[in-house]
Amino acid sequence: MKKQISNTLEELLKYFPKLDPPMTLSGEVIHTFSTRNKAIPAQLIDKLFRKWESMDEYSEIIPCFRLESSGEHFIIVYWKGGLLTYEYVLMTLNKKAGVIAKKVIAGTLSNNRTIKESVAVINKELQIFSVAGETDINKSAYNPENSASFCFEIMPDGSIGSTKEDNETWEEKERKN
Repeated sequence: MKKQISNTLEELLKYFPKLDPPMTLSGEVIHTFSTRNKAIPAQLIDKLFRKWESMDEYSEIIPCFRLESSGEHFIIVYWKGGLLTYEYVLMTLNKKAGVIAKKVIAGTLSNNRTIKESVAVINKELQIFSVAGETDINKSAYNPENSASFCFEIMPDGSIGSTKEDNETWEEKERKN
């Protein structure tokens, strides 16, 4: 007999409509998700997202969608907004709402010197292609030499694997600096 999913996870998944790839995540599409999807109740954010995320009084979570998965794990994408940071987060969860894997796949990040923007495309094979660019806030022209691309895929066990050896995401590099 297959183990049932937790009531908490079942409640959470109601806020994430199933969508079929391909899809593109950029700064502009969050408006669509925020107007079409129901907001996640504060008690569910307190119970789950505060455990998964570093959050403060300015943080906002918007459910985006979920992807088809094996039934042994669940794939959701949500948007997290905060001061100078807007991120699309892909997360795989087990049946008890425990995190298997989590990765920021697109968003906007600023450190008051530069603005980094990233766009992600998810294809039918559950591969995520992300392109990130950086612009100096004091210059109006974009420099393509400041761009990087990344590729990830959701593995059958729910982990998120890299298709490149050195594939640290744009936001991970920025936070180390």
